[in-house]
Amino acid sequence: MMRLVIRSERPLFLRELAEPLKRLLPAGETDRFSADERVADILNRAAAYRPFCREDDWAAEEEALRMLMTLLPENGRRVALGVQCLPVPAGLPVPLLTLLEGWMIREEGWPPALFSPLAMLWLQAVGARPLARLEGRLARVEHGEGVAVIRLESEARGDGTDVPVVKERRQHEEEHIDEGMYLLQANLDDSSPEWLAHVLDRLLAAGANDVHFLPATMKKSRPGVLLQALCYGSRLDELKSILFRETTTFGVRYFPVSCHRLARRVVTATTPWGDVPVKLGYHRGERVQAAPEYDVCARLAKQAGVPLKQVYQQALLLAESAEAQTRQEEEGGVEKWKREEEIPQKDAGRLCDE
Repeated sequence: MMRLVIRSERPLFLRELAEPLKRLLPAGETDRFSADERVADILNRAAAYRPFCREDDWAAEEEALRMLMTLLPENGRRVALGVQCLPVPAGLPVPLLTLLEGWMIREEGWPPALFSPLAMLWLQAVGARPLARLEGRLARVEHGEGVAVIRLESEARGDGTDVPVVKERRQHEEEHIDEGMYLLQANLDDSSPEWLAHVLDRLLAAGANDVHFLPATMKKSRPGVLLQALCYGSRLDELKSILFRETTTFGVRYFPVSCHRLARRVVTATTPWGDVPVKLGYHRGERVQAAPEYDVCARLAKQAGVPLKQVYQQALLLAESAEAQTRQEEEGGVEKWKREEEIPQKDAGRLCDE
């Protein structure tokens, strides 16, 4: 996970960030459709702020946004991005102030027109965090006009601060802490169990990450159920509506929570009875979890007439060699990419010499 920090001496504009970030970030595989979707989402949210910007500035910022979203297509996926105290124009119009929520700022005498709503929305989209001070080895600095992008390197400290904090990330290739989650709760003492099974299906279909029921003792010593659902903040209103419509509750508690997720990958274990997908979990680079796919193990066990646990244990045993093979293939791909990148550079050097 690369750690980058943005330090700006003037109000932040994406067009000034684009080149420094392009020089620092390695070219990688990009889901163009996903990047375009996220650009469209940012532009949709930014539409209300467009009247506060000059048209030429807006066009340049939109062009830079499209380029940057191909470098960072998913928030925090490859890069942990920090932002030091941001200079902002004094006397910004009130509607623009909401874009500064959560950031450390310093008002200066810049004209209000020198402010980029797209830059602030982009920072949110890529999971950037405010950073009070630099900490670590300063490995590299790239400059734009009035802005620097700093690459830091540090050892994992084991206190969680080296794990990127993001919001609503749906990809789990990298370990992260997701602060965009909500936990909903409802106490139920007069709902049919059949209804609750239906509610569970509705909540999961609407995007809940997890739903479960806990036994609870209600007022007047009534046995009841505590329903809990975990979801992204963007699904909160829909899940509340389902609870009100599909259960007997008169109120729903909900509050923000954080979820620390391990980095994950899936390997294929080739057992004597067939292939089994095995999900692996990594904590700071160390594999700490391995879980064969239950449905596949159960199907193979039934077909072969062997105990389920035998298939399960064999898949676990073979997962280690499957993991090693996957790593070798990935490392081979990286080395090939590096060699391909070096060829144009050598040719360019030869042409310059000539």
